[in-house]
Amino acid sequence: MDEQSIDLRMQRTYKLLSEALYELILKQPFEEISVTDICKKAMVHRTTFYKHFQDKYQLLETIFSEEQRKFSELHISEGETEKEYYRRVLRQMFEYVKNNRVFFVQSASHIKNDFMANLLRNTVRTYLERCFRMDETRLGVPSAIPIPIMSEYYTGAAIALVMWWLQNGMEISIEQMVDYISLMIVW
Repeated sequence: MDEQSIDLRMQRTYKLLSEALYELILKQPFEEISVTDICKKAMVHRTTFYKHFQDKYQLLETIFSEEQRKFSELHISEGETEKEYYRRVLRQMFEYVKNNRVFFVQSASHIKNDFMANLLRNTVRTYLERCFRMDETRLGVPSAIPIPIMSEYYTGAAIALVMWWLQNGMEISIEQMVDYISLMIVW
């Protein structure tokens, strides 16, 4: 079998397992979901699951990493100011949350341990650290505040605002949320 067909099979398996876990999280707490449940929903053998993942936690980490990769592909465009770039990133973050609001609301209400919360926090923090380091490199000036401290601060703020926005029925438009956040940030 050639490498391309193997790669396509791996992509298909990953897609089926990811979608199955996503659908199951919408219905029940993550802690109550078993690998067997995921495999049944995905119509994938348990042995296949374990060829790719150690457990359901690694599958979830992989899903978050893939989502982070999509955001990491956002780069500052030619002629775009730093402020315009971050406004675009914020807008896309709110659009992503809006498009996946059921998942965020359900998973937030189902969290019994800190695994999912920490995973989300680490994903956002890693992304922000990458952005801040790119800015530092691009500008050629070291940050006055250590990047890990800045990343932690903005991670907490971003997650709190997104959760507040969801809990309040997303009554404020995405553009208005981006405007408010922009006003709070000293550029």
